[in-house]
Amino acid sequence: MKVYEAVLDQLIGSGVKHFAGMVGSTNAPYAGSLASRNNARYIGVRHEQVAAAMMDATARLSGRPGCVMVHGASGLLAASLGIASSALDSTPMIVLSATQEKQAMENGWWQTTGVLGPLSDIAKWQTRVERPDQAVVAVRRALRESVSGRPGVAQIDLPIDVSTETLDPEETLPDTVPHAAPLLRSWPDPGAVATCVDLIHGAKQPVLLVGGGASYSGAGNALITLAERLHMPVVNTPTSRSAVPETHALVLGPSGIVGYEPIGHAIQEADLVLAIGSRLSDLQTSRGELLPAGAPIVQVDIDAAVVGRDHTPALGIVADARAFTEALNTALDKEDLSVPDARKQWVDSLTQRIDEWRGAWIDATPDNGLVQPQEMVSALWGLPPDTIYTHGAGDHGFYGFMVPVANPGAHLMSTRLGAMGCALGSALGAKLERPDQPVIACVGDGDLMLQLGDLETMVREHLAIVVVVFNNFRLGSQRKRVEAYGPVIGVDHGNPDFAKLAELFGCKGYRVDQPGQFEAALREAVATGEPCIIDAIIDPEARPPRTAISREAR
Repeated sequence: MKVYEAVLDQLIGSGVKHFAGMVGSTNAPYAGSLASRNNARYIGVRHEQVAAAMMDATARLSGRPGCVMVHGASGLLAASLGIASSALDSTPMIVLSATQEKQAMENGWWQTTGVLGPLSDIAKWQTRVERPDQAVVAVRRALRESVSGRPGVAQIDLPIDVSTETLDPEETLPDTVPHAAPLLRSWPDPGAVATCVDLIHGAKQPVLLVGGGASYSGAGNALITLAERLHMPVVNTPTSRSAVPETHALVLGPSGIVGYEPIGHAIQEADLVLAIGSRLSDLQTSRGELLPAGAPIVQVDIDAAVVGRDHTPALGIVADARAFTEALNTALDKEDLSVPDARKQWVDSLTQRIDEWRGAWIDATPDNGLVQPQEMVSALWGLPPDTIYTHGAGDHGFYGFMVPVANPGAHLMSTRLGAMGCALGSALGAKLERPDQPVIACVGDGDLMLQLGDLETMVREHLAIVVVVFNNFRLGSQRKRVEAYGPVIGVDHGNPDFAKLAELFGCKGYRVDQPGQFEAALREAVATGEPCIIDAIIDPEARPPRTAISREAR
């Protein structure tokens, strides 16, 4: 057996079903072998960043790591933006860096440069395989590292002359076992749970902050049980939006820099902050501005390194999000808990303020003969509840975030890195993993232009997603920032007719350039069951309801 065959056997046997990348001389053996297998799928892309975004999406929706297969240093560097986004969002991923032969790497020959260095700051684990007998050991370690504890990116550097060597026929390969996050659940200290119960008893207005750790943990049902028991408002983040259903009366939505101002009031007005699976990040807490002075914080995370790193909690607990929440619910079963009327009134006040704020934004739709984001958001609101949304980076995301998501995995985006060029790949990966659910990619025109080549991938692989382009012919989120420093430059640009371009690629194309056209185009596109692009020419002066710190963030 060749090394590359053994590597693929280990990956596929451990649950890796999806591979993506661009074929080059160093990863050709792997691609060729995958072509003859019916237990895994390889997707060839037109840009490696899209491959990383695809594998990010399949992992978020399944817990299983996807595999990005890159050729040499050039392929790795092209994919690195998408890989970095996955790493910073704690997504399980295997990066198979197929490199030139060892002698070429040692001498700096054509197409060579180191491939571990570019990811060294963000990869959870890396190794270079120098001998055939190291390959299987490296793959098994990479799989475990990617899904254990806080999930992350594991990278293996495999030179082509090692990949094509033959393994010792006397060597017995170990059996494979499924790998998915969470690989193991860490349970909380019972004493810490009891202390948390005491803090809950003393709170009049507790708030539950749900972080990304709740998503892979599968903590959603336990969190809703906890919130209902305490009648406690729930605030999430972009990485946890689909962990708890935003259609639930107690789930308010995202707060902070990538959220909305009235939702942040739930944190500011609380007298106990219960943060589960959360880093208490700058995004969720607006760089700490939302955290109420003097209110105790209970922070629960699977990674001890982040507990108390940014904000000092009254109680820090290292545990899996679901394991902790279930333990807390069990402890509360023994308690006499009555929800005070004042808390119910507070929660009612929060939801009323949010509803009024949202309604005021809809009512403020300008009547100027141009397509407005409010029309598009209202139409997206009417899609089936199992719809998966992916979002690019920019103002358009703050429109798309207004649409509540109800099912696990229904919201995908590059969160911590905030990278452009990921939304289309995320949508392709979502449709690959969940082919029976509608998938909508909400992108800006600048974002889509970074991914145009992979419209061909969408058509070739029969991935029927609907791409909604918020087209304002500019980098809208940056224009005001440029204006603050002088004459405008670098943010206004021309675009092709994306609807006509869609048809050249083999998609169905819709152009929306008059008010009142979008909903019909959206419904028709979803109903076709084919790859579609809706080019919505929106008012270039439209601005989303971002918080002040979000607008000013550098």
